[in-house]
Amino acid sequence: MSNLRTYLQSDAHELFYGFDRSLGYSDFDDYQKEMVRIFLRHQAVIVAGFMGSGKTSTSLYAGCKLLRQREVSRILVVAPKNVAKDTWPEEILSWTFSRGLRYAVIVGTEEERREALRQPAHIHIVNRENYRWLLKTVGLKRWPWDLLIYDEITRLKAGRLRSPGNKKGKANTGAEFRHLVQSRHKYKYVWGLTGTPATEGLTDLWGPIYLLDRGERLGSTRTKFLDRWFSYNKYKYKHIPFGHSEEEILDRIKDVMFCFKEEDYLELPPLIVKDRWVTLDPKHMDMYRKFKRTFVLNELDIEAVNSAVLVNKLCQFANGSVYSNVDENEDPEDHRSSKPEAKYVHDRKLSELESVFAEAGGQPILIAYTYKFDVYAIKKRFPWVRVYGETPYDLEHWNRGKLRALVLHPASAGHGLNFQAGGHIAVLYGLCSSLELYSQLIKRIHRRGQKSDHVRLYRLLARGTHDGEVANALAEKGVTQERIVDRLKVSLEQ
Repeated sequence: MSNLRTYLQSDAHELFYGFDRSLGYSDFDDYQKEMVRIFLRHQAVIVAGFMGSGKTSTSLYAGCKLLRQREVSRILVVAPKNVAKDTWPEEILSWTFSRGLRYAVIVGTEEERREALRQPAHIHIVNRENYRWLLKTVGLKRWPWDLLIYDEITRLKAGRLRSPGNKKGKANTGAEFRHLVQSRHKYKYVWGLTGTPATEGLTDLWGPIYLLDRGERLGSTRTKFLDRWFSYNKYKYKHIPFGHSEEEILDRIKDVMFCFKEEDYLELPPLIVKDRWVTLDPKHMDMYRKFKRTFVLNELDIEAVNSAVLVNKLCQFANGSVYSNVDENEDPEDHRSSKPEAKYVHDRKLSELESVFAEAGGQPILIAYTYKFDVYAIKKRFPWVRVYGETPYDLEHWNRGKLRALVLHPASAGHGLNFQAGGHIAVLYGLCSSLELYSQLIKRIHRRGQKSDHVRLYRLLARGTHDGEVANALAEKGVTQERIVDRLKVSLEQ
């Protein structure tokens, strides 16, 4: 194999030369070697390893071994955009067993993507939003990849074979899943990676498992899966598993899904979670209660059209502003566009954040936001903070200790990115209801390589608002996922 290393998006990533030491298979821990064995023993499998467990490097090693044994001819990696651009190329160039391979990253403009496809690479890496484009451009008749590594496979949990429609420029999970299923027969091997196997419970499992076995274990459609093992609670808008469902579902998938529990293998510094409750003044609490009761916020001329919209707006209220109905579909991650037209309510969380800065005494703080208006409020009060995505060097500057504070959205900086070298304090400026984003964000700093003797997480919550309900819901989801991991976890002693 050629030593030429192909990276076609040079403006998005620099090659990693000058490593201090060569890393190889011998550097894997025992549990990571077991991950390798699991990949090599299964043509279709999901490895649910804790964040920072080495899922990328172990699947890469197993894939390289299959390449050298000529069991597969080409590897396609599908990953979140930032992970595709940065994490996978860094891993390929970090290990002796993969450095000799040619790779290309299919991201960027259409011209850059087509140029990447023209290269005779052993490994192609594509962000999930471009899979549909890839299938359309290459076509099934000329499909060259026979090993699929899907990074963060739980993103397929919705399992939609039809497109429900979505916002312009956003990933269409229905279309993505449909096209993955359409091309499934072209892959000899399908390996799924995830750090959060079932953040919303058992219903998350059908989509990822269907991609492995095309319905053999959990049913040929999501509807049949839900009808067989769940009842629908129309008041809570959720599917509730029957008493026998959890055991039956996990028994059916235990031969293709393997979990690795962090505390079984690593000793990490303790995670200290501190809820910092803020109290709104009586005027704002009266506004909040009336809004919750009537769906109308007369003072700001805002109306919630249904219960789901109301819950979202109540969370916005707790953070300090509320979007008008026109702005409801704004992308919270897109902080670089025009200033959001949100209507100001209070600044209690900003004042609490100021107290956190004072107590930190200049130590770096990672701040996670939920809504776009949060970024503008934080930046206005603290103009010296850096917002992730402002420059190409934000992650590097953070990990080198050059930033006092870095503001980011969990969806854009969660999966696969390492922030542990830059600090040990994180702040959640309000909570999102997604356990996956919540867990992934925490694990950006609470992971192997953290030098501090502890990691501190502050959650800014408004007393008497929906913040408390979101915190309780996250705790409940965490208990369910813990049971699933315990049932499917790998024990090296066994």
